[in-house]
Amino acid sequence: MSDERISNTDRDLDDEVTRLEFQAVALRRIIENEINSLSLEQGMNILDAGCGTGAVSRTLARIVSPGTVTAIDINELVIDRAEKFAVEEGIDNIRFELGDVTNLGFANDSFDTSYCRIVLMAVPNPVEAASELKRVTRRGGQVLISDIDDDFMLIYPPIPTIMEVWRKSVKVAMDEGRDRRIGRKLFSILSQAGLKSIKIVPTVLHATQESPEELRMLSSVPLRLMERAKEQWMEKGIVTLAEYEAAMTEYNEFIDHPGAFFMMGTLFAIGTVP
Repeated sequence: MSDERISNTDRDLDDEVTRLEFQAVALRRIIENEINSLSLEQGMNILDAGCGTGAVSRTLARIVSPGTVTAIDINELVIDRAEKFAVEEGIDNIRFELGDVTNLGFANDSFDTSYCRIVLMAVPNPVEAASELKRVTRRGGQVLISDIDDDFMLIYPPIPTIMEVWRKSVKVAMDEGRDRRIGRKLFSILSQAGLKSIKIVPTVLHATQESPEELRMLSSVPLRLMERAKEQWMEKGIVTLAEYEAAMTEYNEFIDHPGAFFMMGTLFAIGTVP
């Protein structure tokens, strides 16, 4: 999902688009695992709710062609970029629309499968959103919801400065209504929404110096979020410039450490519409 709070400046939009596309590459094994867990077939109609730049939408479109992917996001600027990416890749079976997962403008039973990735953490009422996904999915169809849990991370050697900045940012996000520990609640959310046969699947990625490029790519996923948010965090007093610079120095030392280990994960839930 894109950040609906990004400004209209080209630089901010470019930064957000770059972050989302990079994230899709860095977390590709997690995304592949999610998609492979769905019973997708050619000719299906799929909803991608909170599509961002459409990286996952494009993958789904290739799988279900000549079926259609309807991809919605709350940010019109990012939707425009998503359309351009699809055109550049020659994909013509995605319909991009502006939309809100808590109030979907589709009739009941419109889709064979609904997919929603890294969206519910920013939604005031996640059960309402999951209920909407269930409503627009046909009986017997699947709803897959994937989201984060910021405690799902292991790092060696320790990076205390970065983790303290991260801890502060998580607290602020939670105070502002963005639940960065929502992953552990997915079973409860889908159950309350009325979905059945719910499966919870934790997906873990790790990297070491056996693959320095993979280590740098994976560990920089949270780092890029920190880089993008640093000015807002400084304005809110979450972090000082000195603390931020110390965190970046610490990261560079970590990435060069011969024994560096980084592990992160997400959780996804699949439920069936009864």
